[in-house]
Amino acid sequence: MYDSRVWYLFVTRIFNALGFSVVLPFLSVYMHQEMNTSMSIIGSIFLISATGRASSQYLSGEIVDLWGRRGLLIIGAVGRVMVFVFLGFVVFYNFSFVWIGLGIVISYVFGGMFFTAADTMVSDIVVTDSRVEVYALQRIGINLGWAIGPAAAGLLAHLPFYSLFFITAFIFVIPVSLVVAFIKESKAKRVKEDGQQRIRIPFAKIKKFFLFCGFSLLVFSVMTQIISTMAVFSVEQIGISKSQLAFLFSLNGVIIVLFQFHTTRFIRRFPFTSALFTGAMLIAAGYFIVPFATGFSHLIFAIIFITFGEIFITPSGAALVSRWAPEQVRGRYFGIYGLFMAFGRSIGPFYGGILMDHLTQAKFLLWGIIAGVAVVAGFGFRWIGRLLPAHINKGT
Repeated sequence: MYDSRVWYLFVTRIFNALGFSVVLPFLSVYMHQEMNTSMSIIGSIFLISATGRASSQYLSGEIVDLWGRRGLLIIGAVGRVMVFVFLGFVVFYNFSFVWIGLGIVISYVFGGMFFTAADTMVSDIVVTDSRVEVYALQRIGINLGWAIGPAAAGLLAHLPFYSLFFITAFIFVIPVSLVVAFIKESKAKRVKEDGQQRIRIPFAKIKKFFLFCGFSLLVFSVMTQIISTMAVFSVEQIGISKSQLAFLFSLNGVIIVLFQFHTTRFIRRFPFTSALFTGAMLIAAGYFIVPFATGFSHLIFAIIFITFGEIFITPSGAALVSRWAPEQVRGRYFGIYGLFMAFGRSIGPFYGGILMDHLTQAKFLLWGIIAGVAVVAGFGFRWIGRLLPAHINKGT
């Protein structure tokens, strides 16, 4: 049905997410409880990571337009293997949190390279009408990994924490092997060094696109609270166990695996910005539940709302970018979108950590602010939808 590279990229996303999710959900808790690092500092580490990943994704968009997609896939995949081996030694020898932060930043940089190249390649090899479904499929791959990873980490809880980094590095070898062996270049031709000028994108023509990216930054900043602020709040303030936290992360992945593709087939009947608005409202509803939670079962309901919000947002955003971008500068559009998305994912833990340090005893205000950011993003998407031509915004 699809080009074989779609399926190989799907598998690489499974193993990328699986490896990362063995460690990442517990990293904030480990640094906060075992290393006595404040949530503000942890959030700052993710913010610096955002700068690295955002810069990486923007530059990667430039590179893939000029020189192709495959080379950057290989660099990103190999780089992540090396970084997690480094982090394993950092934790084993009890280096300071600064070294852990450095490793996280570099990992995000290599991840930005890989996923910008992968998203651009999907846009190359899939016809327009099928892109929203294929991006949903790629999202399923990521969340299949996220469903397995935390559960596996729970089973490996008896092992020293440093060993999880080495396990992750081993898992990341699989995407490297798949890219090298099976994924061919998708860019039709390279720009030759013949004096041909690099295509420039006038800012006046993409002001609406930057507005869309700004609202995307906001909603992704809220989505990522699940792995930092909400994780620590759930363990320390609500009192759930780390095993129950692992279950919540796995539940997030399982729901997306089960419902993403079928839900996407439904939402493609509507404008992309309508799907984005709905997703933002669902995410806001999920975080509004958190301050009312008194136990594990209430958090399950919060995760369900947040996850269905992700199901609406992630493929719709990528599909809208692919529809919006001119073919010859598609990589740059994905690079810009990735830049804003990366900043959102890491600014979220930054301001979430600051809010939690100062509003621990004012939980309704804490989670009301976080949910309110998603509401602002949702109405922003709705406004952008009124400005877009129908042929860009329509799902089918």
